[in-house]
Amino acid sequence: MPEHNRMILVDSHAHLDLLKEPLAALQRARDAGVAQIVTIGIDLASSQKAAQFAADNEDIFFTVGLHPHDAAQADEAMWQAMARLAGQGAVAWGECGLDFYRDRSPRPAQREVFARQIELALRLQLPLVIHDREAHEETLAMLTEQDAGQVGGVVHCFSGDLNLAKRFLDLGFAIGIDGPITYPKNHTLWEVARGVPLNSIMLETDCPFLAPQARRGKPNEPAYLAYTCQGLAEILGLSPAQVAAATTANSRRVFGLPAGA
Repeated sequence: MPEHNRMILVDSHAHLDLLKEPLAALQRARDAGVAQIVTIGIDLASSQKAAQFAADNEDIFFTVGLHPHDAAQADEAMWQAMARLAGQGAVAWGECGLDFYRDRSPRPAQREVFARQIELALRLQLPLVIHDREAHEETLAMLTEQDAGQVGGVVHCFSGDLNLAKRFLDLGFAIGIDGPITYPKNHTLWEVARGVPLNSIMLETDCPFLAPQARRGKPNEPAYLAYTCQGLAEILGLSPAQVAAATTANSRRVFGLPAGA
């Protein structure tokens, strides 16, 4: 584990409900300098679990959302329940968006559900956590058409090129950087990292997925954010402490988190 030297990190995208031993993972995260974690809702049940994690831990915050994989399950009762839950302290709406790689829900359903979630985020004045996989142009178009820049947010686990990143920045969205920044020969993502202002980058684990290279093949967890921070620092020619300070400030600004430790 990289030496964090009292760095303060924020894991801006975790799925704590999917970890086998979340309480143990939380303690390891705190020991590694992760001061705050945003745990993400991907359907009603996971959003409820995320809210409970936040209720039980002052350093955990939650979001409410429906992942595009599950778009076909949406109904009005679910939307009403999610909106009520979001009103109980959610820091963002999402993970929501479009996934044309796996297409686990029909694309028309994905579009309809994404549009509804942008509408809810605007109504509740919550930033958006965007999932965009092989749907770059349509994701950007829908956000633009609905004026989602009013609330902004983050494009989670960014997978496009630098030109696309700049277009999302122009719309008011930050760029989420995860473990793949540490993978060998990930030149497109390295170019994105170098070309995007540091004040527009948020660090994420997406745990238990996308473990950094040093832990690749194992379940990811928030403590491993230190590896991602170190990897990004090496690419940018900065110290890990500089990257930690900037990305922590960004996550707190976008999600309205308290200053904390």
